[in-house]
Amino acid sequence: MKLHHLHLRGIGPFGGDVDIDFTALGASGMFLLEGPTGSGKSTILDAIVFALYGNVAGSSASGERIRSQFASPTTASVIDLAFETGSGIYRVRREPEYARAKKRGSGTTKQQAKALLWRIGSPELLPVVIAEMAEGASGATNEGTAAAGAAEPIATRLDEVGREIQQAVGLTREQFTQTVLLPQNEFARFLRAGSGERQQVLQRVFGTEVFQDVEKQLEEMRKQARREVEAARGTLNRSLARLVEARVIEGEDLATLEGHADALRLEDLDEAAGQHHASAAEASERAAQDREAATASEAAAQAQAEEATATLRRIDRRRELDTLRARLDAGSREIGAARRQLARDEAARPVADLLRRRDEAATRSHSLENALTERTTETRRDHPEIADLLGTEDAPGALAAASDEATGAAGSLEDLLTLEGALGARSEELASRERRITEAAQALARLDEQIDTRPGAKQELTASRDDARTRAAALADARLAERAAEQRLQAARKVEAQQSALETARTTETQTLTAAQLAAETESDLRRRRFAGIAAELAHDLPAGDPCPVCGSTDHPHRATATKDAVDAEQVEAAEKDRKTAESAHSDAAQKRALHESELQTLREQAGDLEVPAATTAVEEARTATRSAAEAQDEVQRLEQAIARHDEDTAALTERRAADALALERERTTAKEASAALDTDRARVAEARGESASIAERRQHHVTRARAATALREALRSATDQAARASELAEETEQARRRADAQLRESTAHGQDGSVTGAVGGDSVAVGTAADAAGPDGDLEGLATDVAVRESVLPDERRRALSRTLEQRAIEESRLADGLAEEGIADAEESDEARESAEAAARAAREQLTAAQQSAREAATLAARASAVAERVGQARTALQGAMREVRGVSERAGVVVRVADLATANSADGRRVPLSTYVLMRRFEDVVAAANARLARFSGTDLELLRDSGARGARKTGLDLLVLDRRTDQARVPETLSGGETFFVSLALALGLADIVTGEAGGVRMETLFIDEGFGSLDPETLEAVVSEIGHLAQHGRTIGIVSHVGDLKSQVSEQIHVRRGSDGRSHATVTA
Repeated sequence: MKLHHLHLRGIGPFGGDVDIDFTALGASGMFLLEGPTGSGKSTILDAIVFALYGNVAGSSASGERIRSQFASPTTASVIDLAFETGSGIYRVRREPEYARAKKRGSGTTKQQAKALLWRIGSPELLPVVIAEMAEGASGATNEGTAAAGAAEPIATRLDEVGREIQQAVGLTREQFTQTVLLPQNEFARFLRAGSGERQQVLQRVFGTEVFQDVEKQLEEMRKQARREVEAARGTLNRSLARLVEARVIEGEDLATLEGHADALRLEDLDEAAGQHHASAAEASERAAQDREAATASEAAAQAQAEEATATLRRIDRRRELDTLRARLDAGSREIGAARRQLARDEAARPVADLLRRRDEAATRSHSLENALTERTTETRRDHPEIADLLGTEDAPGALAAASDEATGAAGSLEDLLTLEGALGARSEELASRERRITEAAQALARLDEQIDTRPGAKQELTASRDDARTRAAALADARLAERAAEQRLQAARKVEAQQSALETARTTETQTLTAAQLAAETESDLRRRRFAGIAAELAHDLPAGDPCPVCGSTDHPHRATATKDAVDAEQVEAAEKDRKTAESAHSDAAQKRALHESELQTLREQAGDLEVPAATTAVEEARTATRSAAEAQDEVQRLEQAIARHDEDTAALTERRAADALALERERTTAKEASAALDTDRARVAEARGESASIAERRQHHVTRARAATALREALRSATDQAARASELAEETEQARRRADAQLRESTAHGQDGSVTGAVGGDSVAVGTAADAAGPDGDLEGLATDVAVRESVLPDERRRALSRTLEQRAIEESRLADGLAEEGIADAEESDEARESAEAAARAAREQLTAAQQSAREAATLAARASAVAERVGQARTALQGAMREVRGVSERAGVVVRVADLATANSADGRRVPLSTYVLMRRFEDVVAAANARLARFSGTDLELLRDSGARGARKTGLDLLVLDRRTDQARVPETLSGGETFFVSLALALGLADIVTGEAGGVRMETLFIDEGFGSLDPETLEAVVSEIGHLAQHGRTIGIVSHVGDLKSQVSEQIHVRRGSDGRSHATVTA
């Protein structure tokens, strides 16, 4: 990834705005972020990580420090970063959580963190977005930026922004701080990381997750292949079981089939199954032929049995019909009497109904005449003038006119009745209104008194506010003083820790100095002793006859001999090496001691030469002053709000007083008008009621007269109408009786009461003659009298019973005629002998049919069973053949899948058993180590080389462990044994090597920007120059390295710089030289 621009506001020690153009800084491929200790250099790196991941860089640092203590409680802190990855150009803006001053009232409330992410459409639009960032525009909407569509918003929630950025960058925060941005105290983390942690980093930066996905997919495919093989064999076994069950295979045949299936001898299994199928088909064919023969025998017996049964049935039917005819002949007289009774009932029933209605009408007419007489007597008692109207020529019209006149008089009093009823309530309302007027006048006077006291209360509030404002004016100075005191306390605490570290460093320096001196003395003594014994050493190596290197003689009678404390060259060389090692250790210790002394001096200056107790007291005093000023500021806000509310209440009271006075005047005017109207209405009511006690009593008199006239008119009309109706019904009844009597006599004279004669095959049946209908004497009584009519009407139950009897008689006559007309019935012999012969023949035929049916059923059952067996065997064999094809196909496919999966997941029997993903990372890591060694070889003064450790330092072999080969001793060391300076430049070489390989890889994470935030102070000048020179070579490949350090020598070697300085007010400022 590559950084383009960073904008900060209210972050860490930077109270104001900071803008950093990384594009300009990276012109030479390297820039320096420099400044004194504690000025805020690491804060810039924290801001970059916070913009990307919502947290700071160091794993042990707190994210709460990201918000500046100098930021106003009403202003949000902002981090705005433009960056580029392989997936596009982005802008991310974050506002960390902070305690915001409440908009209303005093105190603070938590303002939640915010995040926005945009995608910039093209590199040409980047300057527009950067200009907006430099201006500090918020762009904090989800509708776009202020840059007129230069960037498209793609995420507005914290979780969405985090997810999108991690996908775009390709690294987690922990991996980002191991490969791109190396913060303080974590520079060597990737070097010293375990193989598992290193594997996760390499997987992300090289994008090799696809190989793990391939491993997982192959593993799942292997499992699926094995499951498919097992499933196919299970299907084969189940299909074989179906065949065995269908054909009932047992013994040796069953063992043969199972043996073929277990050994997967599929051809033999198919051949044996075919033999069993053919056997079942032959048995089914034989059973089908037996069933057809039995069915033909059953059909012949069935036809013979049906013929014998039909003959017996015809004989029984003829005997049944003869019995029915005899019974009909015996009941003919009773049927005739029933017909006569129903004929009289039918003629008399309409006349009887008219008789009932005529008698009821006469009774009703008499009752209404009596009611008219009673109503006339009652009306004459109360209103004689109304009763006298009955004697007039048009009595109904006269009564209607009297009713209308009384009703009109009552209606004319309706309004005055309502007016009279409301007089009492209006009098009470007027008295209540006058009481309210008195109370309102008293309340208005009290309101005037309350308004008069308002100015004095406001003067007291104003004086209190001015006093609190004076005390709150010192808040800003108090906060600055508190922050300065807290910083001095932090520095004082660090002084104590630094003093302890300095004492340890001094002790180490003394110890290493003593060891170096002792090693030098040991070397000097060994050299002296070797020089003293050099003659013996020369004599020992001098061959006989060679000239002596001292005297030149070839005769050596007295060779020098070595003493007990003689020393050889190897001992001297070992002592020399020990002395150099001790001096190197002393040099390192001296450098660390000097560094601790420098840091201690800086901390003492920051602490103002205060110790922890004094600094703690100063912090407490400053905090007390800040709280007092803050409380005064809150009091100012509270009092200002109280004054505003006081003014609002005073204005409201004044407005209320004016409104109440106007309402009181209106109420007085309304009361005066209501009193005058009440007097007028009282006079109207008195005039209208006249001699009556009230309007209601006067109106009720008229209503009673109208009701009396109406009731008398209705009684007269009802009596007159009912008399006319009774006369009409009497005449109608007499005419109906004469018609019914004549009709009944006429039907009797013509014999129409009915006779039925049926003839079948020469036999005749006569039912209901005219003589039967007339009775024994041949005479029929008429309907000339009311008594005759009523006696001729039958009760309902009797009439229904006679009707059912005649209906049943007609049904039986029809049944007799239909039965004698049936085929063969008339010719059937009805004698007992003929019936016995027919019954015996039918019984014999049924027995033969039963035997034939039993044989047919048994044959059908055997045929169905054999057919079912053959069908099931055929289906089972088909399923078995399908299962065998499936076993062959699945086995072939599974073999390939399992072999490939075993190889990729390190489960194969041959090879090194290295998973595919690990193998890929091992090859990439070898490239990283080679690139790192190329960098490491250019750092002067180093004899170190990185080695990939293919052994196992843990329980799991990944091939990603590291060793450091020290060529001075030809021994491999673990990274944890490196000194501070060695750790720095080895870690740097590894980081640069990783950047080299990743940048050259297609599909990996492009690391075009790298930050280093520690370690340069541990290098000697020569090594520092070599390291800086090597970093400078990266610019040739388009990468940029940011060095974060306070080492002074770097300023002359790096031209592009970010200068961070802390001002006298404690705020930090950043300037860019590019």
